[in-house]
Amino acid sequence: MNSIKKFFTSSTKTADKKIVTVYVLFRALAIFMLINQLIMQRWGAAFLLVLTLALFAIPQLVERLFNIEIPNLLELIIILFVFSSTILGELSDFYGYFKIWDTALHTLNGFLAAGVGFSLVYLLNKNAEGINLSPLFLAIVTFCFSMTVGVMWEFFEYAADRWMNLDMQKDRVVQKINSVSIGSESNAVYRIENIQRTIIESNDDLGNRMETVIDGGYLDIGIIDTMKDLFVNLLGAIVFSVLGYLYAQHDEKKYRFVRNFIPRKKG
Repeated sequence: MNSIKKFFTSSTKTADKKIVTVYVLFRALAIFMLINQLIMQRWGAAFLLVLTLALFAIPQLVERLFNIEIPNLLELIIILFVFSSTILGELSDFYGYFKIWDTALHTLNGFLAAGVGFSLVYLLNKNAEGINLSPLFLAIVTFCFSMTVGVMWEFFEYAADRWMNLDMQKDRVVQKINSVSIGSESNAVYRIENIQRTIIESNDDLGNRMETVIDGGYLDIGIIDTMKDLFVNLLGAIVFSVLGYLYAQHDEKKYRFVRNFIPRKKG
């Protein structure tokens, strides 16, 4: 019984009661959905729920590995982000219902990842002897860390789509394409505009011919979504990199609200 309670209430040592309550609610919902997906043998969805439960442990894991204290606001935003991207976004199709959902989350991801990257280097800069990094260098490392996290996440989405039959890199219908594969001349770009319909012919497991019609254009299978995600991740990274630069430049005397996103070294 104690093990079950510990699992549901597991959080950082600095988490207040409200955050612990959020953990309990989110984990209970994830477990309920996981059991349901396993009964229906939806292995892809079950994998996402297991991943969600694992991601909820990120703040506590980071706290232990780096011996730091994570601010309550940052911890709350992290678990809300995980819940919003997997359970709401993927499994409840908020990405389909709200077109801005994916854009907002990837922008926030860029901001949060930049905050984590800035924190790690900033704490090292403040507490390690012989290191005195400039605010500009801190900002550059912050930006690069955030973009690396964004790229790695897109790799994960691609892998999930390819090997687990998911659709994390969302499809999009487009009305024009450029390609060297469909032109008559070798290595010449062939352009098709004003596409009205795409017909896909395939065979089922029994060899029967199937025809799928896509009205309104041609189906892009993820590259537009990936590039859009990376672009908004870029915006989030730039915003926090600038804030981190100003925070370090003024030696924490100004822009104190940035502290809500920066873990502190344990005293």
